[in-house]
Amino acid sequence: MPVLTARNDGGSRFIATFSQFDATVTTDAAAGHGGDGTSFSPIDMTTAAVVNCTGTLMAIKARSMGLDVTGMTLAGSHTMGKGMIGAIEMAAAVPCETDERQRESIVRAARNCPVRKSLHPDIAVSLTVKWADGTVEAYAD
Repeated sequence: MPVLTARNDGGSRFIATFSQFDATVTTDAAAGHGGDGTSFSPIDMTTAAVVNCTGTLMAIKARSMGLDVTGMTLAGSHTMGKGMIGAIEMAAAVPCETDERQRESIVRAARNCPVRKSLHPDIAVSLTVKWADGTVEAYAD
């Protein structure tokens, strides 16, 4: 059974339905690329997948260490390269106090995101983390 089915809804707009949850996601090309730009583009969804996967793994690792990251936020953006995504930049704000060992574990978990690992190796991925004490650290591939 397929994980999802996608149906064209006119032009370059597609509605993907996820079988297991009966949830839908609509995508369309950006206005400058033949779409009407009223929904996520597939490239936006790629960025969202990396950001959400990264955040999920950070939260799971934090929880395993007894930390509460409720309210943690992540922001992401991408820049285009030659015919593909060139870079994905992420910023996370971790709301709970952490020690150095916990920080290292959380960042290591973030770097193991399977979505991130599935990207083309030429796509640069960076993560900047603002910790609860105000410290900001940047990590890049």
